[in-house]
Amino acid sequence: MRTQLPASSQPPPQRLLRRGYQRLLAGWFGGGKVGLSHLLNLFRRKAPWPSYTISWRSLDEYARLLPKLVIWQPDPLGGAIDTFYNREIIAAKYRQKGVFAKDCDGLALFSAYNLELLLRQPAVIYVVTVILDPFSFAKSPLLYAAHVICVFRHEGAWRVISNDTLYAEPFESLAAAVQHNPYCAQHPVLWFEVRNTSLKRLHAGRQLQDFRPDA
Repeated sequence: MRTQLPASSQPPPQRLLRRGYQRLLAGWFGGGKVGLSHLLNLFRRKAPWPSYTISWRSLDEYARLLPKLVIWQPDPLGGAIDTFYNREIIAAKYRQKGVFAKDCDGLALFSAYNLELLLRQPAVIYVVTVILDPFSFAKSPLLYAAHVICVFRHEGAWRVISNDTLYAEPFESLAAAVQHNPYCAQHPVLWFEVRNTSLKRLHAGRQLQDFRPDA
């Protein structure tokens, strides 16, 4: 079984910097982000979910359509004020432009909500935030080291959607899916958080194997 990667070897000053980076982001993701999201969402335009007539009969068909439905777009201020949208806000933004544009957290929620319509076991659809080792990136670590993916169980295997891509590989466990999907595979996971599609926090920590999924 594939295991979680250890953090990269660094001199003490870099290790302290990495720990501070991890704690700062973990505090924001675990505390302020969802609360600010609920507050700002009160003032955002809403529409009934879903707001489109496109439909799909299988996960593979959804994966083929997904790049036409969404566009990755960085949040303002480099993501310094990063919030989650709810279903109705995603619906309104899709209706307005005919496509949904957001950064990774919005795209992960978009797929999570659509998978609820497609799959029979919505209890095993998760929105997973990861903080990756910034020293494992050759460039722009502050842009790429924090990421949000949709992780779900389908036909006995764990699958991952990252932005507009359903990765082809099935995984034997959620821990393997989070660490060894193509986005994270070369970057040690320093911290992760699991939420359901209602954004209820189910787990947060540093060791992937500590989370026991619902299925």
